[in-house]
Formats: sequence, C-alpha cells, structure tokens
Amino acid sequence: MGAALPLPKTEKAIAGSPASTVVVLRGAKAMAEVVPAWEDLAANALEPNPFHEPWLLLPALELLGGHDAGLLTVWSSGKLGAVLPVRRAKARTFPLRTLSAWRHPHSMVCTPLVRSGGAGVESLRALLQWLARGGEGAGALELPQVPAGGAFHAALADALNAEGLAAVTTASYSRALLRRAADAESYVASALSRNMRRTLERKEEQLRGRGALAYRALAPSDDVSRWITDFLQVEASGWKGQAGSAMACTEANTRFATIVMSEAFRRRRLMMSGIDLDGRPIARLWCFLAGEGSYGFKTAYDEAFKSYMPGFMAEVHNIREFHARPGPQWMDSYTEAGNTVMDRMWRHRLVMQTLLIGGRGLGGLAAAARPLLRWGQQAVARKAPSA
Repeated sequence: MGAALPLPKTEKAIAGSPASTVVVLRGAKAMAEVVPAWEDLAANALEPNPFHEPWLLLPALELLGGHDAGLLTVWSSGKLGAVLPVRRAKARTFPLRTLSAWRHPHSMVCTPLVRSGGAGVESLRALLQWLARGGEGAGALELPQVPAGGAFHAALADALNAEGLAAVTTASYSRALLRRAADAESYVASALSRNMRRTLERKEEQLRGRGALAYRALAPSDDVSRWITDFLQVEASGWKGQAGSAMACTEANTRFATIVMSEAFRRRRLMMSGIDLDGRPIARLWCFLAGEGSYGFKTAYDEAFKSYMPGFMAEVHNIREFHARPGPQWMDSYTEAGNTVMDRMWRHRLVMQTLLIGGRGLGGLAAAARPLLRWGQQAVARKAPSA
C-alpha cells in the first residue's frame, strides 16, 4: 500500500510536480486554493458535470453534509487533469476499504471532471495507478450515477485497458433524456399522444377561465432573487413541504439553493421557466446549463391547481424554452428510475450506471466478484419462504 501524498500548500506546489500526481485535498481552504485551475478544467472537460464545478460543489460540501469528504485531484503535465469529490467507505461484501464519489441528497450525476484530449486518459491512468498502490488506503473506487456510453466512459475504458485493471457495473437504470429536434412543436407532436395534447389544451383553456394565464421564462434583466423566492414557496406549498423534503424546509437547503441559483444566473447558466395565474406563480422549473448540455434540476407546482395539470403544462413550456435557446443540444431529466411524467414526455433515454473500479489484489477481486455475489444474494432471496 502506498502512503498518502502530503498535502501541498498551494496550487503551484501541486502543478509544479514533474510527473502525474494524485492529491486528496481536505478542507475548504485547500480546495479554494485550486479554484482557478479547477475552473480551467471545467471549461475544458471531456464531459460536462456542473455539479462537480467549484461554484456548485463547494457550497454543497459546506452545507449538505460534505465535511468528511475530500477533493481527489489529479495533476498531469502541469495542469489539473481530473477532479472528483470522494469519501471513505467500506465494501458491504468484502473486508475492503473503498473510496466512493461523494453525493448529497440532490446529486444525480457523479461523473468526474476529466480534461479533454490525451491529457484525460493520462490523468485517469495516473488515478488508476494511485488506486492500485492503495491510495488513501483504498482498494477500490465506486462511481455511482455515471452516464453510460459518454466520453468519460470511453476514456475510462482506454485507461483501464492500458493499466490492466477492471471495472464492473454494479447497478444501472435508464432515465428520460430530451434531445433537440427541428423545432419545439414537432418535438411535442412526436412525444405526446394526440389525446394528451388535447387534454392539455383543454386544461389550459379551463385555467384561463380562472384568470390571466402567463407563461414565464427567466431573462437576463430579471430579478433572480424573486424567481428563487417563488420557486422555494411553490415547492414548499405541496407534498414536499409536508414531507420536509422541500428546499425551503431547512436553512442549509435554502442557503444552498439561493447560492447556486444566484451564481448560475451570474454565469448565465441558469434556465428557469414557469406559469403564473393572475401574477401568482403556480409552476416553476429550474435547470442548469453546461456547454451543449443541460440538467433539469428541480420542478414544482402549486397543488391547489393539480386538477389543471400545471406540472405537465410547465414541462411542455420547458421543451419550448429549451428549443428557443441556441446552445443546449440535450437535457438530462436528472431523475431517479421510474419517473412516469418525464418518461412519458421525453422520447430518449440515458442509461446511468454505478461502476466499481478495483485496484490490484483484493480490490480487483472484489470488483470482479461483485456481480456473482449479487446473483447469489438474489437467488437466496428468491428461495426464501414468504412471511
């Protein structure tokens, strides 16, 4: 097992290392020191993940339970080549210490930020070599919520082959994905049945009978604080507020939402839309933009108007707003498995995987044996007598 690398005091000390270097940074101060290099990495990543960019991840670590997490950084050719928030864990089926990508309750994408081009594979190889030496005392690395078939997936496969290591898929599911069509109306016509479109038209007409109906979209000149307040209030007014899971139910979640939405707006990477009735917000959607991609982070509607299907109406409006923007080519629904609303409205699917990457020795054995162990557990469960 290799000893943990000493914590450099400055970004310059890390980047000045002559060879590829892996360092796990701990503490807000150490992470803040590498923000310039981190921002450069995010702008040149082979696959986007705004949730691992500093402006979004640092508030999450501070406010959403990341005090025991570290920032795994890989430095290659004098530049920051990869970033992943991690925490120590124990494998459930082996006496093995692992590292796992750190997640907060709102985290649905854990793809590491990896530099594009040849530097990306070089950084991943350095990470795998570090893992094989027992970096941080870990024998394996678990990556939940990674999109299959993407650029990161391909680079990881190349790095694994080069190092003679293995990764196995321990879980997977598919979720809805929106891909740009020729225009919004042709997409809606192809994605929704004629009966559904007629139902939504009828519901819209009924809602207009109750007052002035307005479809809204956040503009660069708008007061983002008003939009943030509206979203928090609408979400808290429904079942999420009653269950205590709405963002406004805790001070930490409220602060996190306010900080990241404000910063995304400042960076022109916040997309919000919704529906008002007589000036009262009855539906709001909140999305993040990242290069050619986007992520449907949160949605909420006023359940007092549930019979009018405002959630469906807002999603159709979101499809139109997505197509009205020149940049994004796709939007990840950012949902758990079985979201019937999004599965019904969006035509494409994105496969999300949990990957277990084993180092050499016991770590490699654990990764290779995990599918067999899971099969055995399922077989035992099938044979167990019912209560």
